[in-house]
Amino acid sequence: MEFSFAFYCVMGYLALITVAGIFYARKVKTDEDYSVAGRSLPTVVLVGTLMATWMGAGTVLGGPAATAYQVGIFGAIAFSLGSPVGQLILTFIAKRIRRLNAQTVPEVIELVYGPFARVVATIIIALAYIGIVAYQYQGVGLILNSILGIPVQLGTLMAFGVIVVTALFGGLYSVAYTDFLSTIMMMAGLMIGVPMAISMAGGWDWVVANVPPSHFEFGGISFPALLGFFFPVFFYVMGDQNMYQRFFAAKDEETARKSGLGWMLGCLTTYLFVAAGSLTARALYPDIPAAQSFVHLASHGMPVVIGGICVASIAAFIVTTANSFLLSVGVNVSWDVYTRFINKEATTERKLFISRASVMGLGILAYVVIQYFPELLILQQYTYTMYGAAITPALMAAVIWPHRVTVAGGVVSILTGGIVTIAWEAANRNGWQVAATYPAVLIAAPLAILALFLLKKKD
Repeated sequence: MEFSFAFYCVMGYLALITVAGIFYARKVKTDEDYSVAGRSLPTVVLVGTLMATWMGAGTVLGGPAATAYQVGIFGAIAFSLGSPVGQLILTFIAKRIRRLNAQTVPEVIELVYGPFARVVATIIIALAYIGIVAYQYQGVGLILNSILGIPVQLGTLMAFGVIVVTALFGGLYSVAYTDFLSTIMMMAGLMIGVPMAISMAGGWDWVVANVPPSHFEFGGISFPALLGFFFPVFFYVMGDQNMYQRFFAAKDEETARKSGLGWMLGCLTTYLFVAAGSLTARALYPDIPAAQSFVHLASHGMPVVIGGICVASIAAFIVTTANSFLLSVGVNVSWDVYTRFINKEATTERKLFISRASVMGLGILAYVVIQYFPELLILQQYTYTMYGAAITPALMAAVIWPHRVTVAGGVVSILTGGIVTIAWEAANRNGWQVAATYPAVLIAAPLAILALFLLKKKD
């Protein structure tokens, strides 16, 4: 079997971050080192880990890539705008988040809504994050399948090994610094590779002329569908525990704020290049799977060296997101379940052991889950909605208006968001036309917000 340059780039990247993950384990002395990097991250590293964590398979295989290829520029814009708008709001409260000095989102929720809300939030986060880690596994499998023909299941298994190792040993120290290096590679690959691919294809005018006209028309996709792209990401980003943990890990409040702005600008730039690349792929390769459009462009529509770097950067997108989510949910089990409710007097060594054991166990579970959710975009929409509707309204209220909300309001809001999402998705799968027309987020999130408002403290 002949190995391509892109294959060597991907394998080299995976080997490098595996070694780095083991190397950074030496910095981990306490559970706080493991979960929030000792609250020591500087701005440039924080921006890198925020970007790398937020942009994963949903960016280069689903999100702006797949929507640009399938439905055109307005679908990609709708999907992409949800992130920076939410990031901007989150940046405004970044100092408040850092001031909380917490380790997890359920910990913040308990401060306002009590221990039962913490348990419910932990369960919902675990359900969502296991799904997200699962489609990152398959994302790497799709890349290896595209560039070498490795069966997707074998590539997924390889991804499982690398992702678990990088999260298992070094915790956030390992994840944050390897994220920073991966972000540099990602931005270099995108900003060099995509313009070269467009030029080699015949220029942007040629691309526009060779995609379906509907791809540049607003009417190419319904307005409810556009909202369905925008709102899951919008609500999700404002409550994503990974982002909160990184703000918790900032060395001070001003570092958290500056990093939020850098994260937003970096993501906007990335989405622009990814969407442009996928539209170019649509013009050049109209019959390939949408999920592989950007990978296919990198491996077939760019010069060999640049394409190899770009493919490795796509792998970086996915791996850095997966190990962050896996680490995050492992800390939930250790901090929000074991230390909080089972063994409050646990030693540092014991808490570290539980965190690492949780990472391993949940990593295995995520590998099993992906067997039942083969469509990455469908899984992404579901998990974003589940998390965004159930967690974000209560969490944002807890950070911004903690003295206005009530325990009952928070618990009912969280349960409403989660239950309505599940019910709406079930209705959609059973052929209900109204559920197919209007995405779950348009129903679940407003009802969760309404619960907070109706049960707020009296003036």
